[in-house]
Amino acid sequence: MSSFDTCAVCARTILSGERTRTYLAPGAEKRVVCDLCRARAEQLGWVWEEAAGETAAPPLRRRESRGLGGLLRGRGAARRARQSDAGSDDPAPVPGPERSPDPAAPGAGVGRLDPVAESQGTRLERAAARFNSSEEAHTVAGLIRSLGAPWVSVGSAAGTPSEVRITVAWELSWYQWGVDLRDESRPVRPIDKGREMGQLDGSAKQWNAVADESGRIRIAAVAAGARPGKEV
Repeated sequence: MSSFDTCAVCARTILSGERTRTYLAPGAEKRVVCDLCRARAEQLGWVWEEAAGETAAPPLRRRESRGLGGLLRGRGAARRARQSDAGSDDPAPVPGPERSPDPAAPGAGVGRLDPVAESQGTRLERAAARFNSSEEAHTVAGLIRSLGAPWVSVGSAAGTPSEVRITVAWELSWYQWGVDLRDESRPVRPIDKGREMGQLDGSAKQWNAVADESGRIRIAAVAAGARPGKEV
């Protein structure tokens, strides 16, 4: 068996159709890593092969961001100075009473939704939608091509009250991801995996969703003891 047939981090056999990344270990040695072990590879100091020549880009973007902020602040100061020099006789506007934003107005409440206060159904649907738009859905699609339809659970918190845990399981393997509903800029992250369903806690085995061949998850009622992928 070639060393590229297994993940260099967890030593698990790479399944047919499963997405992988090639990293460069110290000494420029190539290592193949499965999608669920990318974070561990980066913690070991391995560099993704495709990004090996772009390591200087992030500091440049940060410098550009600071430069743009300084430019905007400078323009604002110059505008206020011109208004002061003009000696306008117009009276300063009198602030009116504060009004609550119209909940029906476009964009009202954006970024203020508290995921803890949402209904359970809405939280699960939002978590599933976030997962479906992530790269992790492609990972599940590859596993489905090799292992068939899985059992799927979307539910209990994964680390924080705002985070939802998604479990996708087969008879001989299972994977879990965390979806942070409070911070939509935070990517869907792998949090655990194993080989036996007996390792899962009871809440992770509340099968309440199904996954199609594209790896997309949908909340659905699943009968107890039903075959994977079958809903009521």
